[in-house]
Amino acid sequence: MSTDATRRPRQAGEHLTFGVLCPVVGGFYFGRSLAGIARVLRAHGHRVVALQTYPADLDRDEFPGPPGRRPLLGRSSFDGFVVMTTALADAELRELDASGVPLVLLGVRADGLRAPAVSPDNAGGVRAAVDHLVEHGHTRIGFVGNTEQRDTLERYDAYRAALAAHDLAFSPSWVYRTRDNQEASAEAAARRLASRGLPTTATLAATDRNAIGFMRGLQASGFELPAEQAVVGFDHADSGARSRPRLSTVDPLHDQVGERVAELLVARARGENVGREHRLGRAALIRRESCGCLEGTQGELIGAPAAQAALAAPADPARPLDEVARVVFASVLERSDVRGVLRRRGSDGGQRPAPVDAWLLVLRHLLRGAADTGVVPPAPALRSLADRTAALRPSQEALEQIVPALEAEVAALVRDVRRRRPGARASQLGRTVLSRGAHRDLPAGSAVARADAVRATAAEVVVAVARGCAHGAVARTGRLEQDLVDLYEVDLGLLRGDGEGLRRLDWLPRGVGGTAALALWEDLDGDPGRRVLRVVGARGGGTAVERLVGSVLPTAQFPPRELLDPRSLTVVAPVAFGRSDWGFLVVGGLVDTRTTSTRERYNHWAAMLAVALDREALVTSLQEQRHALADSAERVRELALEVEAGAERAALVSIASHDGTWDWDVETGTVRWSPAWARIVGCDVADLRDDPEEWLGRVHPDDRQAVHAAVAAQLAGTTEPLDVEHRLRCADGEHVRVRCRAVTVHDAGGRPARMVGALAVLSDVERYRSELRERALVDPDSGVLHRTLFVDRLEQAIARGARVPGYGAHVLAVGLDTPPTVPALHRLGGVLGAAGSLCALAPTDLVVLLDGVSEDAARHAAVRAAGACGSAVVEHLGDVTGAPDALEVLRRAGVALARRRARAHGAVVPWSAQAETFRAL
Repeated sequence: MSTDATRRPRQAGEHLTFGVLCPVVGGFYFGRSLAGIARVLRAHGHRVVALQTYPADLDRDEFPGPPGRRPLLGRSSFDGFVVMTTALADAELRELDASGVPLVLLGVRADGLRAPAVSPDNAGGVRAAVDHLVEHGHTRIGFVGNTEQRDTLERYDAYRAALAAHDLAFSPSWVYRTRDNQEASAEAAARRLASRGLPTTATLAATDRNAIGFMRGLQASGFELPAEQAVVGFDHADSGARSRPRLSTVDPLHDQVGERVAELLVARARGENVGREHRLGRAALIRRESCGCLEGTQGELIGAPAAQAALAAPADPARPLDEVARVVFASVLERSDVRGVLRRRGSDGGQRPAPVDAWLLVLRHLLRGAADTGVVPPAPALRSLADRTAALRPSQEALEQIVPALEAEVAALVRDVRRRRPGARASQLGRTVLSRGAHRDLPAGSAVARADAVRATAAEVVVAVARGCAHGAVARTGRLEQDLVDLYEVDLGLLRGDGEGLRRLDWLPRGVGGTAALALWEDLDGDPGRRVLRVVGARGGGTAVERLVGSVLPTAQFPPRELLDPRSLTVVAPVAFGRSDWGFLVVGGLVDTRTTSTRERYNHWAAMLAVALDREALVTSLQEQRHALADSAERVRELALEVEAGAERAALVSIASHDGTWDWDVETGTVRWSPAWARIVGCDVADLRDDPEEWLGRVHPDDRQAVHAAVAAQLAGTTEPLDVEHRLRCADGEHVRVRCRAVTVHDAGGRPARMVGALAVLSDVERYRSELRERALVDPDSGVLHRTLFVDRLEQAIARGARVPGYGAHVLAVGLDTPPTVPALHRLGGVLGAAGSLCALAPTDLVVLLDGVSEDAARHAAVRAAGACGSAVVEHLGDVTGAPDALEVLRRAGVALARRRARAHGAVVPWSAQAETFRAL
């Protein structure tokens, strides 16, 4: 591994590490391409890391555009990169290309880039498909697909060129455009076309999924396929073989494209010069029923390269198995790299045949041995053929294509046997094969007997090949079943796991034997804008991997070499879901060229892990909030006790807020009586006179002297509060025993100016004391908070804003012309909602806390408050979460109202101005 600045050409035999950047690691395109890349690189002893760049929760078939910018992993530790399609944004791709790191592109336009680009033979595959449709007699051939995508546009251009090559007409109405490469959009297009009438008799689809959706839409509209519309797809996806009729398609050989990419990457790492544009140069046309063919599945290689010609002789019409084998076993054909043709050599140094050629050689020698000796091959020889067949990873329709070709060769061999003289010597390989075990002898003296032996051997060969082909399907079924078991185990483990268990990877299925690790993002100390990855859990790989737990790595050095499994592909999937981005999951997995489920599961694991971490963070936050609420409740209880104690020490003020109060203006001689005072005497407030005699005249004659003495003492300037018990006459003539307490307010000259008091019926004192505990913090009539409780809530809001990013708390100051009435306070509380808390700042001033609201919501609340209060001055102090303390906020609220009133000279100024932020005050 090396940095950009120290890269040097690599020598043969060096074990390197390469990163493959792809949107996702599964699917018939990305999965097969990745499998081909990994197969070649691992064969050279190199490590391969698949880096998924799209979020784990994104549907694997939807790639609307490049992902959001995120750091490129392994920048200084990988020896080269492969970038597939839209895995990187354009700016990041150009930056990587300019860095000098060995780079190869797959499915990416190379405009202005130095890196070589590899693509499948889109033109050759489309041309073969159009040629085949023309052979069926079609002259009006349409095209369905999304022409805004690179591969699809290239296939569309090839379609136009193929029509021109056949001198066929073209009409823009024959192009059926879709919004993407999926079934649903093509099905919708087919339904629209069916309602108007199709102008074509055949259609070429840009992708198999477009083709399947197009067929589905036509069939739902009553079309008979392929009689009324022949369809050919592109990609050779497994779903095409399951459609009805089965889909004819072009196989672009994605795994072989991936192998070509790997060969170029190794060459670039060694400092070799390679061209910029590379095309695979071959594809396969898979003919099924959807194009009109009725003889079953048949495959045909298109554009065989020079390497294939060097490895095997051109296909002989008398030997149809050669062509079929190179289609159904396309994933293991011997290929050439940029330096020449790869050759397999035996232990003696001699050249060894390629796997497909060896399979053909063994099969033909079994038949030839039976033709020469009249003996059916023994069971071990047939088992060996079955094993060889399974090792070649045949396609799902391999047997269907092999049997007709085998029948043709057997028929030719039988004709040859009948022409040959009896007793001919068997070939050396045929005798060797037949001598490996017990076998069934048939009379060898006649050509008929030898022909029968050939037919019997052909039947046994078909059975052996069928077993080999079935092995892959059975193995894939077993892997799918195991994947379901693993997914169930993972989901349950993530649901049950706690924070530590999630990070230790306790939820991984027991069957995962490779290396696995989890790294989460952390902010770098001293540089909040730069993030690093901390390894929080690891599994497998021995002590070297376990020692990584707790280590912090920059993104350019992640994943470290200890996490890379040389025996398998290493998958790095982002642990991201929705808006959350936790880090990366590193898992070592096996490469399979036929099914992508063993790689797709890692994407599922990463997505579910992100959800589990989100849930754990939410639970932790809720627990913290619960503790905060418990602390808040405890503080409220303590405040209640403090207020109660304060009320006991200042009984006049506390009882005056609940009992019958009166306000005597000594200078004018007028008294204001509260409704509660009027209720004590059994009258209506309107029926009471506004002079002190209304009270003093109702005092019982026996108590009148004491009351007058107490009042006179107050008017004489005593500083002690008035506190006197007496009997008071009610409207019905009855007397009640009351306790009257009052304080006198003096003017600047020390003269009595006002006397404020409260009247309480002595029989209700204990009731008031019990009510005091419940009503001391919040006024039951108006809902206005006690100042102590309001200050505490404001302090909590300030602390919460410092702790929770994005949290907002706003304060409004409301100035009125007169003290607010209870209905006015109710109206104000109604427009503020549950988030608003009211507190009296002065007799005519209020302060409002809007807790947990945004700037816009606070502005709207200020407007509504101004409307609810009528002639009111409303000042929005802005977000106060940055205030030093609550008392400073209250002080500034009073200052803001004073300034506003000074500017308005006492006039009402409706709220409309831009609110100042708290920090600006």
